[in-house]
Amino acid sequence: MKNTKIKKTSTRVNRDKGTGTIYQRGPSSWTGYVRYKKDGKNLRKYVSGKSYAEVAKKLSEITGKIQSGCYETICEHTFGELMFEWLMVFKKSSVSPRTFENIIRNFKLHIAPKIGNMKLEEIDSYVVQKIINDMQDREYDNDTIKKIKFSIGQFFDYAIDNKWVNNNPIKKVTVKKYDKNINDSNDYKALTPDTRILFLQKLNENEAGFIKPLSILLLFAGLRSGEVIALKWKNVNFTNHTLKVEHAITLVPKFDENGDVKGRVTVLSTTKTACSVREIPVPDIVMSSLLEWKEHQIKRQMEDIHITGDITSPNAFIFANDDGSVRTYSGTRKIFNKFIKRIGLNNYNIRFHSLRHTFSNMLFEINENPKAIQQLLGHRDVKTTITVYNSVDNEYIRNTTNKLNEKIKETVYLAEQKHREEVIEKEKEETKNKISSLDDDDFDDLLAQLMLERKRRKENKR
Repeated sequence: MKNTKIKKTSTRVNRDKGTGTIYQRGPSSWTGYVRYKKDGKNLRKYVSGKSYAEVAKKLSEITGKIQSGCYETICEHTFGELMFEWLMVFKKSSVSPRTFENIIRNFKLHIAPKIGNMKLEEIDSYVVQKIINDMQDREYDNDTIKKIKFSIGQFFDYAIDNKWVNNNPIKKVTVKKYDKNINDSNDYKALTPDTRILFLQKLNENEAGFIKPLSILLLFAGLRSGEVIALKWKNVNFTNHTLKVEHAITLVPKFDENGDVKGRVTVLSTTKTACSVREIPVPDIVMSSLLEWKEHQIKRQMEDIHITGDITSPNAFIFANDDGSVRTYSGTRKIFNKFIKRIGLNNYNIRFHSLRHTFSNMLFEINENPKAIQQLLGHRDVKTTITVYNSVDNEYIRNTTNKLNEKIKETVYLAEQKHREEVIEKEKEETKNKISSLDDDDFDDLLAQLMLERKRRKENKR
């Protein structure tokens, strides 16, 4: 018996010139292709689908890319290559260097390793959602996850503008919301009340140099460390007891062609946000500390031959180097940390930023209005003031609980006293009603019993 070969048949659907060719190979099997040229060669791009409409849509997208001249670009390059070029050419020039450093780091750590080798057309909502889900399962910071989603979404907006794709897959991707646990004692950033007292005591007992007035500014004026280092004498109004915050020092990264940081430089820049430019009243301790420091600097400038710069003029930095230049953040922090270690407080979690957190906490402890605290700290959003700068330690919670306990006792005592008074009044009313209903003989008997009871009580007292 001879083997019979079954010939596969296909049905060709006629289409307009330049829109590609589509074949039906089965009830739910369709194939199509479109011709294009590359380096003088005639090539074909095949697609498949379950219906004519699905294949026609894919061919339409491809022909549109071919006609716009971008088809070879997205075919020859991976998603990672295209997004990296967009980051280096467009994103880098639109954000600050420090922001770009975070963006390019997230790309290299979380985007490129997962989908960098895929083609642009392969990236859909499902692929991106898997990245988000994986990061959430591994308990990455929710802000980091949102930033990654935002970066991919921005790139796809750019791809749509260039007609590389027709839609943005990010629109269907969701990020689970998590509530921050601000009551974790391990994450308590501010100094506890006892540590505050100890820190101030050590500042007064030890030769601290510029670290003392700098720490006082951070602790009782709530300035950012970069804002304190950038302060000039002209920003201090000793008459009105105010400080004007206009600038901050920033450590700016420099990048090579691969997006890697090749170095950092300290620059004097504007404050973190427009809201950070502010003139604020400060406590007496801040003014007296600055006045004492200025007198010390005037004396040094007159007597110390190593002082080569002007360190006391209105335009001089309050905490300038001896040559008058601005201090760097890293150098100042290093001196601060050495001082903390020298005075034996290196195990108390005292850092630059913990002093600013302490300032906000002290204001919350005296029930200050959050909007006022926001203005003093220079926050753009009061939510940051409330959620990030309002951590509480166990001692603060205990004091609050003790106050609540006293309030509860007072409430219970008043409730019990009121109940006793109501019972006495009720007994009096019942006795009065009972007496009014007695005849003369019964009234005489009741009066005799009461007199006898009164006599017994007097005898027992003797």
